[in-house]
Amino acid sequence: MSRSLESPAAPSSRAEEVRARLAAATPGSRRLYELGGEVLVQEVVGTVEMPHPLYIESARGARLTDVDGNSYLDLTMGFGPHVLGHAPPVVADAIRRQLAKGWHFGIHNPLQEPLARLLQAAAPAVERTVFCNSGTEATMYAMRVARAFTGREKIGLFDGAYHGAHDQGILEADWNSPRSRPSLRPRGRGVLPAATDAVVALPYRDPAAFELIAAHAAELAMVLVEPVQSSNPRLDVGPFLQTLREVCSEHGVLLALDEVITGFRLAYGGAQELFGVVPDLATYGKVLGGGLPIGAVGGRADIMARFDMNRRGSVFSGGTFSGNPLTMAAGVAAVTHLRDHPEVYTYLAAQGSRLAGAVNTFCRAEGYAAQVMHAGSMLYFKFQAGAIESARDLRHDTAAVGREFYLHLLGHGVVVPGIHLAFLSAAHTPADVELLIEAITASFRDLRADGRL
Repeated sequence: MSRSLESPAAPSSRAEEVRARLAAATPGSRRLYELGGEVLVQEVVGTVEMPHPLYIESARGARLTDVDGNSYLDLTMGFGPHVLGHAPPVVADAIRRQLAKGWHFGIHNPLQEPLARLLQAAAPAVERTVFCNSGTEATMYAMRVARAFTGREKIGLFDGAYHGAHDQGILEADWNSPRSRPSLRPRGRGVLPAATDAVVALPYRDPAAFELIAAHAAELAMVLVEPVQSSNPRLDVGPFLQTLREVCSEHGVLLALDEVITGFRLAYGGAQELFGVVPDLATYGKVLGGGLPIGAVGGRADIMARFDMNRRGSVFSGGTFSGNPLTMAAGVAAVTHLRDHPEVYTYLAAQGSRLAGAVNTFCRAEGYAAQVMHAGSMLYFKFQAGAIESARDLRHDTAAVGREFYLHLLGHGVVVPGIHLAFLSAAHTPADVELLIEAITASFRDLRADGRL
């Protein structure tokens, strides 16, 4: 049986007015939502959950166009890969050239080495690279190679982190555990207890983490950290990361930076460049592929040598589409352009600060319990006031308010998905950012008019 959306009653609130208006403007999306319910379940995955069903037909620059022809300013940016915006000509041309030659061979292609060299030149930690198809695979392989290289089993993971959809990537903090001695639990069912047994839980931005690393050094293969947590984007983490590097080196524990989001977004050299921290391993995805599926593990040559299947004690990695020529072509084009245009990062940082600053000033002046956390072009809306030092400070009773905020934002022509992490791109003009500020502040006023915030 197909799903159906209830027809709204006569509008009695601004939220209901928005729902009615969106329903009238998006009959094609409504129909696809109903048809999808017969065969698909992806609409219930949190990252693509929308306040109103929306199906995208095309995208260019900073805008999306849905199947009904409606245009929206996009803050999704493909969940982060499109640092140059949607379908930038330099990447589109590279894809077209490769399509004429073929898009999947299985056997090695000549574009893998150029992209690996670009990554090597950008990231201080990367001496050798292994390509895969997603950030999830990249962090999974990083854990595997660290265990093989050190002969130890446990991985240090921080509360508030996300490292992909594999069993140890989706562990989250048990908020009932002590702040400086956290424990982790699976995010969802179906994860074996062994996933948590092989982890040492660490508190993010807390000196107690260093004590825990020292205490568990004999069993720790690696500490894996999002240098800027996607749930808690901020730029004051440099000292913590630098001390973390020193502590891991002192105790013979490998350090890995999960740069799946931050790589080529915060800076050309990612968090390694921005914070001056050189890990033993780093993982990549998103921007590196120019908008096509990609993952990568890079690091010290002696550690990465474990991926060589011709040597004893090797680590298995494999994937039908790993290093495929279409992704490599897109990645080479995007990364080369970013290398040659460093002003992109100056612009993104300025516009991210402008947007966050304007919204936060508005919220403080008008008394809204909300704020925007940001790190460069990474933005996260939080529906609470006061300082947020770590994920432990986040309130978990604001989901309903958040859903209505994003509904109003969509009504004002701006798309932010259920993941709530938003991204600016080089394609967002200063005029676009002004429109975003106006839409965001108007959405807060809509919430207040309905007595919701």
